[in-house]
Amino acid sequence: MKRILLTVTALLMTMGMTFSQPKSVGIRGGYTGLNVNYQHFLVGINFIEADLGTDFGYNANGNVGVKASGTYNFVWARPAWTDKGTWALYAGPGISLGWVDDQVPYKVYDVIYPYYDNGFMMALNAQVGIEYNFPFPLQISLDLRPEVGFHINDGRFRIPNTDNVVRYEKKIGFYDNGLNGLFPTLSIRYRF
Repeated sequence: MKRILLTVTALLMTMGMTFSQPKSVGIRGGYTGLNVNYQHFLVGINFIEADLGTDFGYNANGNVGVKASGTYNFVWARPAWTDKGTWALYAGPGISLGWVDDQVPYKVYDVIYPYYDNGFMMALNAQVGIEYNFPFPLQISLDLRPEVGFHINDGRFRIPNTDNVVRYEKKIGFYDNGLNGLFPTLSIRYRF
């Protein structure tokens, strides 16, 4: 009975410490897409960041993609650049999954077309950024998040300048659009 009571007490204390940690929710937008963004600080100064939203990709076929990302960020510096508010420099690894538009080369009638096609993507990402917490519950950050992974197209190809749709086997290739994460992205969040 004592073990059960100790286990339940430890579990409740851990949950209380987890839920009492600072959190923030907002939007993250830039060249690569527009996302709903959530940060959850862990015990200490490190935090988990999750995004769900659009992926603009190449958008050559008019289809905006959907992508979810998660990163674990280590705060490696808290410079005292201002009297009010706090700064943080952070970096960390993560993973992204989604249904996005990416470049897929097809060979049709001995001609290679650099076609843009929708499909599943999975990538590892690395994030590095700077963040400022205002004295009131507002947080703003600027970061880079390149992604390296693969893209599997949906197996359909429309021959350029025609209405002919050709079905091919699905192709696996490098996720080209992931390198667009080298463009800076701005996040604005409400901290609670």
